[in-house]
Amino acid sequence: MKRIIFALLILPFFVACNQKELKQLKEQNLQLTETAKQKEVAINEFIATLNSIEENLEIIKEKEKIVAVDSETPTKSQKQKIAKDITSINNLLEQNRAKIAELDKKLKNSWYQNSKLRKLTDRLKADVAQKEADIAALNEQVANLNVKVEGLNADVTKLNTAVTELTTENADQAKTISETTTAMNTAYYVVGTTSELKAKNVITTKGGIIGIASAKVLSENADTKEFKKIDITETTLIPVEGKGVKLITTHPSSSYKVEEGKGITITNADEFWKSSKFLVVKAR
Repeated sequence: MKRIIFALLILPFFVACNQKELKQLKEQNLQLTETAKQKEVAINEFIATLNSIEENLEIIKEKEKIVAVDSETPTKSQKQKIAKDITSINNLLEQNRAKIAELDKKLKNSWYQNSKLRKLTDRLKADVAQKEADIAALNEQVANLNVKVEGLNADVTKLNTAVTELTTENADQAKTISETTTAMNTAYYVVGTTSELKAKNVITTKGGIIGIASAKVLSENADTKEFKKIDITETTLIPVEGKGVKLITTHPSSSYKVEEGKGITITNADEFWKSSKFLVVKAR
């Protein structure tokens, strides 16, 4: 009976102790659960950052390929696109550097003391460093390309200037040749009676004594306005009205024939105009 009474007396004490211990265990469990949740969230954020860095690296790789292809024979629009892609790549690299720094900071926290996370981070740091080296080389390549393109543009400008100058020179030469050819193929003729020709100061009397044995010749002061201009390559007939047709200027007789009522037909232009490009014809 005494034992039962004793047991009943100490039972409340044991119950109180158990309840206190149970409460502490519950509180510890809640703390551990909360800590586990926080750790899980933190690790998920860590992994998300790692994934983001890897995604950036993939984007950089793709842009790097595009820039490399466009750099082979860039047009003006492609050069603008290359510059835009390079800027985008540099922005992504800057983001990766910031995220790597963030991961390094987190790895110092006790929650992240995990060898696998450290290995992942170290690998990504190496990948980012390598990619930065690749992009630096690509930037240099593009810079050299710009210098080369600028040099080509300068060469093209010089070539265009040379072509313009040559075109102008050719045009001047062509004009000179055309003018020279026209001048070579131009001849003048005039038809009239002796008195008409003298009145126009086309002919003058030369030699002889008091008009005896004198000859009618082309005046040195003859005005070309009194002559008709012709193209010797196109003109073969000099129309002459009247009779007694006589050539005052010198022309080989074998190079023409006179047909009264019609005129002078030139049978050999080269020979006919060889001595003089002026033809004076007297007729009555």
